[in-house]
Amino acid sequence: MTIIIIGRAAQFILALVMLRFATTLLSPEEMGRVSLVLTTIALFAMFLINPVGMFINRRLNAWQAVGAARGYLKLYPAYLVGVSIVAGMTLTLVSSTGLMYFGLSIGWLVPLACASLVFNTINQTSIPLLNLLGDPRSFVSLSVATLAASFVLAGTLVVALQASAQYWLLGILLGQTLLAAIGTRVLFNRLSVHGATAVSVTLGSQHLHALLAFAWPVALAAGFGWMQSQGYRFVLESHLGMAQLGLFAAGYSISAGIIAGFESILTTYFQPRLYRDATKGHPVEQAQAWRCYASAIIPSLMLTVVLVIMLAPEFTILFLGDEFQGVADFVVWGALAEAARVLTGVYSLIAHVYMRTRWLLVPTAVGAALSIFLCVLLIPMFGTVGAGVALAVAGFLVVTLLSILTVRRVGGGVPLPALGQAILPAFLLVLVAVGSRTFFDTGGWPMAISVVMITGVIYLCLLYDLLRQHVYKMQES
Repeated sequence: MTIIIIGRAAQFILALVMLRFATTLLSPEEMGRVSLVLTTIALFAMFLINPVGMFINRRLNAWQAVGAARGYLKLYPAYLVGVSIVAGMTLTLVSSTGLMYFGLSIGWLVPLACASLVFNTINQTSIPLLNLLGDPRSFVSLSVATLAASFVLAGTLVVALQASAQYWLLGILLGQTLLAAIGTRVLFNRLSVHGATAVSVTLGSQHLHALLAFAWPVALAAGFGWMQSQGYRFVLESHLGMAQLGLFAAGYSISAGIIAGFESILTTYFQPRLYRDATKGHPVEQAQAWRCYASAIIPSLMLTVVLVIMLAPEFTILFLGDEFQGVADFVVWGALAEAARVLTGVYSLIAHVYMRTRWLLVPTAVGAALSIFLCVLLIPMFGTVGAGVALAVAGFLVVTLLSILTVRRVGGGVPLPALGQAILPAFLLVLVAVGSRTFFDTGGWPMAISVVMITGVIYLCLLYDLLRQHVYKMQES
């Protein structure tokens, strides 16, 4: 746990420094273009790649036990190339016909998107699999190295060539590609040393049937998830322009970075145990594994969201450039939307554990439709804030539907005492943030740093107290 926390803390700090660097060098318009391109890549990744990746995560331990993991993983790049070809053809068609605007020319958009779908996916598959195989040190170090290499290369290209979205994205891609090669080598070395004797594998009809039965509902749910969480960017750009999209995306990125950092630490530590217990196949053990997982994640998430909301003004001062000040409201709405995203992921794992991914379709479809509808309705009425309201409302509706449809499968959701444990720490955190802000009334960077440090230390102490019993249970088992 200590290794994971240190590594993820380094990754989190580096990501926020990277955001500060980007918003200092790039204008709001260029940040808006970065946002649109990343959203476009995410559409194909979530719809066509994420379902297969989730299937790999779910079956990896079983494959490794019989020596088949290496054989199956070697087939994966061919699929990624096929997806990139489909993406390139689709983007060329919709861009050349004017159906959608992406902010970059086809000459930049298609190569960046296609290469990212191949090499970033390999990076984001090989490195996390190391953690699932019980090697968190390699996982953490390679994850930090990926971000660091992307930061250095992106910054170098932007400073040396042009402060534009395409060079920033190109640098990020180059860093991901470099560490994808290293991560793949480390993964296959570990599979060779710690697994059963390798066996040759072939894809038969039964393999494809099992994959499709698992993946097609995940693909639809992921597509709906993209519409819910990222489709707003096209609506926002069409109504208010690229600069407003860049401002909203920058504020949202603070919340997304902090909450994703929190999420990654806990999922890195607790998810391998969840998947191992799920592999055993006993329904009672699977249900208990999910409840233990959710009892650790959800109360801690509540505390983290309170932290982000209370420190939104200070985070804006510290992590965004001068042109992006004044977006603290977007940080708050981003925190609420990201909280709903994390909760959706927690409840979605019930369907993954039981290999019944069809349970995800109705909630995610409703969330996608409601998110786009509310964005179209609220953005013209309330401006950029309307996007935040739409994302938060749609997100929590999905969480509500998922909990109604899935928690009965595991005999109930998170116990109320576990949720109640977060109420008093959250209230205490509010008092600390307000009190420290009142005490340090100098304004600017000195006050922001002081308030964040004091509140952050108290938050870490409270978070440790919430997680302590769950960590001890993991160590005992």
